[in-house]
Amino acid sequence: MKTTIIALASIFLFAFSCEGDKKSEQLNGLETEMVESLEATGLKAEDFKGKIDELLTLEMAAEVSGLPASEAEKDHSKFSSLESVKYEWNSNRTKKITINGQSINVPAKNTIELSWVKNTTLAQFKHDYHNPTAEELKNAEAAMNNKANELNAENKANKGQTDAAVNAAKGALSKFKVEEVPNLGDYSVFVNSGIMGVSIRDLKVFYKGLSFTLNVDLSDNASDNDKKAIETAKMIINQKLN
Repeated sequence: MKTTIIALASIFLFAFSCEGDKKSEQLNGLETEMVESLEATGLKAEDFKGKIDELLTLEMAAEVSGLPASEAEKDHSKFSSLESVKYEWNSNRTKKITINGQSINVPAKNTIELSWVKNTTLAQFKHDYHNPTAEELKNAEAAMNNKANELNAENKANKGQTDAAVNAAKGALSKFKVEEVPNLGDYSVFVNSGIMGVSIRDLKVFYKGLSFTLNVDLSDNASDNDKKAIETAKMIINQKLN
């Protein structure tokens, strides 16, 4: 049931992100800009397809984390357009998550993960990762409600499922917050998000037409994790993209 709700919530968030002809016109215009950017810089996501572990190697992750490379577990995942590489170490830490309104502690591993390596433009990157306005949030609610009604009418989900999913998606949007990071790549931000009681803080980096996402969890201190994420991003840019 929870998996179904999360899946539906993701659909509602996607429906909002794609809402309106204006968005389509904007994307068409940005396509030309992206091609011109790629021709100028030569950084192509396609060059790293199937091998993003060459962008973030075990040795790099071990150096940033200060943990032994020999004790790391590597997970190189490829699912549709999403490819990620994660390096994990066992730890004595736990983290708090919320399930059905109750907080519980679960084991936490030390992790460094790279994902969402893709080509985009600076304009599109800033559009995707900005703090939503009150009007955008209002439009989001309308788009999600429309999608819920559509799923109900087509008998693809019952009202209980869509109501729960819409509430989860609204909760995710309420937690969405973007913080700019100075002097990193061409433009970078930390993005706070969360769904179904799980909070996420990602570093999103744009550099010469290429964007990538880093998630670093090596400490209970958020500031320390931020510093390690920035260090990892600079390492990728300096060692692999220059």
